[in-house]
Amino acid sequence: MKLDKLFQELIDISGSLGIKIIQEKGNFKGGYCLLEQEKIIVINKLKPVEQRVRALAHAYSRRDTSAIYMKPAVREIIEAEEQ
Repeated sequence: MKLDKLFQELIDISGSLGIKIIQEKGNFKGGYCLLEQEKIIVINKLKPVEQRVRALAHAYSRRDTSAIYMKPAVREIIEAEEQ
């Protein structure tokens, strides 16, 4: 699966997990946070798509995604981040 498509698939999963995705430019790494009970993943738009995919996969690896349908390639990248 192409990285752009994989990135979009990961973005789409956020709705099923109740997580808001914020994509901004800046001098930060990005990742998962909890702000006043709102689950948020911040993604740095300036980073290459590979790093944005890994940031999302890493954040999802910390959540229970077993009840959510996702393509095998998407699940594989999330499970790889668990290790």
